Parts: sequence; structure tokens; C-alpha cells
Amino acid sequence: MRDRHQNTPPSSINGDEIMGMEDDEGIIFEELEEVEFTDEMLEDVDDQEEEDEEMEKPEDLAAVVFDKHSGSVFCCDLHPSGKYAATGGEDDKAYVWSTNNGQSIMEFSGHKDSVIFVGFSFDGAYLATVDMSGVIKVWKCRFDDNQQEPWPVAFEYEADDLSWALWHFAARVLICGSMTGDIYVFKIPSGETKVLQGHNIRTECGKMFHDGVRLASGYKDGSIKIWDLKTGTVLHHVPPGTHEAWINAIDIHPENSLLASITTDGKISLTTPSNGKVVDQLETETDLETIAFCPDPQLGYFALGTLNGSVTIWDTSRKMIRHHCSKSDDRNSPGVTKIIWVKDQILAGCLDGSVRIYDGKSGERKVVLTGHWSQVLDLCYNAEENIILTTSNEGSARIFKYS
Repeated sequence: MRDRHQNTPPSSINGDEIMGMEDDEGIIFEELEEVEFTDEMLEDVDDQEEEDEEMEKPEDLAAVVFDKHSGSVFCCDLHPSGKYAATGGEDDKAYVWSTNNGQSIMEFSGHKDSVIFVGFSFDGAYLATVDMSGVIKVWKCRFDDNQQEPWPVAFEYEADDLSWALWHFAARVLICGSMTGDIYVFKIPSGETKVLQGHNIRTECGKMFHDGVRLASGYKDGSIKIWDLKTGTVLHHVPPGTHEAWINAIDIHPENSLLASITTDGKISLTTPSNGKVVDQLETETDLETIAFCPDPQLGYFALGTLNGSVTIWDTSRKMIRHHCSKSDDRNSPGVTKIIWVKDQILAGCLDGSVRIYDGKSGERKVVLTGHWSQVLDLCYNAEENIILTTSNEGSARIFKYS
């Protein structure tokens, strides 16, 4: 996540301040000719305003809608049971709520900035909420009949400004990447802390290897580091130059045999994690936003999504595109913000608020899930309840049944 988390302030400059005025250096701004609005022009403006107000929202196919947040909802997670959802957003708050009816179970405050990560530990015992300013809170989950009592804080820490966070998939270990490049590793609930020292360059993304003992991190200067979590040492460092722009997403092959990294300028690098050698560099469309390997190594695919509307499936061994699911020159193909795989299906969250599901073997679009009317910022899937959770820039979260 990059610019999606940054609010755009209103302009402080108006026409009266610059038209026909002299600046400090004596430069004269030419006064523009006054425009007289005709009745016909004003009617056109009124018609456009009415059209905007009456613009139909998409058909809502969601089973449950949660709308307690004020402002964008940046992040989400589903409890391992699938019965509870967690969301965090621009309002500096996080919520846990029921995926069955959307009722709020617990509200979490105390953050100083937008909450950019919420996540349940692998066993569902703890919930982590992390904000951009560096406030990290871990709460002890209590799902019982008496929900009036607030959940106890099991651990809290204030770090540097943060850009990403993740839970270890098989241990109570929380990992957070910072704007300074340092990576914090916490054991929960003991609070034992380890800091993986960066090189004063922002780390934009991180990913656990499937062996559970290594971590990959990508940086704004185009470098990649592979860490040994136990010792806190750098096993391999891919220096800047392979990527000339910042690395905004990485993923790991299910057999740990390959690390894929992408940048917004359309470059894909494939690195062998065992020795840190870049084995291939591929070029594709600009505005690359998300990459994900298929979890089935027998298929041997990875999927790419771009902000200009392209979704492609690549053959990993041949290093070539196998299917164009959608193309950027198709006016009906919205930009893609996140891609995840569910078995051999691709779920793509899009800028138009939809989730588009593609068959990973054929590239054919199967389903379009609608309900949001602004960009999808995050999505996840739970196999126990077979549901998809999405969050959006328009301030809501939605549960969709996946079939």
C-alpha cells in the first residue's frame, strides 16, 4: 500500500489569490477575461449534478455489510474459524465483528493514525492492530457471551512509522516493517523483541517463506533482503540495480524455489532464494501492483495485476504469459489492487469496487462480485466458512459467499 493511505488535502489556492495579483518578485499575473454563464450552461451543470447524485450503485451481492468505520477501510482479516472478521481504517480504529450478521463485537481505539494492519494469530488466540505511526497493539481474543468487557492488551509497542505487518503462519510471532527500513520481530505474548537492522531505506513489503524460518523484504531503493529469523542475520542481499524503482510487492514460490518481485515501472525479477542470484528479469506493463504464486506447485503459475486493468497468468518455468484474463486497453477492465489464489482460482480486487474471479487454468472470468462502489483496498478468504472478506475506499467491508 502506498498512495492509497494518503489523504489528499484540499487546495488552499483560489482564483482570487492569483488572478491579477503581483507576487513577491514583481511578476504580474494577467487577469483572465470574465466568463458570463448562460442559462443553458447552468442547466447543463445542474443536469450533471443530478446525474452524479442519481448514479446507480452496483448490485449488492454481499451476504453481510459492515459500515461502522468512518473513512476508508484499509485492511482486513478473518478468524481461523471464519466466524469473525477484523477490519481497520482511516478513522484510527479497528473492529471485530460477526461474519454471520455484521454486528460489532469489539471496537479497538488508542491508535494515533490510520490502522494499516489487522490480523489474527494462526491459532486465533490473539489479534494484532497496527497503525502508520508505529503503534502496535496485540489483544487477547475473548469470544464469549459477555462482550461488554474490553479485550485485554497482551502486548503493546511503539515503533517508527510502519509500512507493513504480518503474522507468522505457524507461530505467535508478529513482524512489522518500518519506514526507516528496520524490521521488528515480536514473540507474543512474552514481548521478546528482535530488530532486523535496515539500511535507512523504507521497506515496502515483506513475505514469510513457507519453511517458516526465512523472511524476504523489499525496499524503496530496489533492493531485496532474505533474512534468517532465528539469528536475525541477512542470508542474501540483492542490491539496487536489478530493480531501478521501488519494490512494491513480492511473493514466494510454494516450494521456496523462487522469489518474485515487482516494481511500478513494469519489471519482474525472479531470484533463487538459496543463493540470492537473479535468474530472470521480465518486462511487462507499467503500474504493476500485485503478484501471487499459485499455491499448487504442479500448475506452476503466478498471476499479475496492474492498476491500469491488466490481469495475466504466467507460466513460471517458461517465463511467458499463459493467459490474458483482462487487458489494460479494454475499457471494461478496471485496475487491480490485490490478487489472491483460492486453489486454482484467482480472486482480483478492483478499482471499480468489484471482485473478479478467474479460472487459473483457462484464464476465463467466472464471476464478478459487486457491492462496493469504490476501490477494493484489501481482501482475504476463509476456507472453513467458504467466504470472501473485502474492504473498500468508500468506508465499508463486505462478506461474499464463495461458490
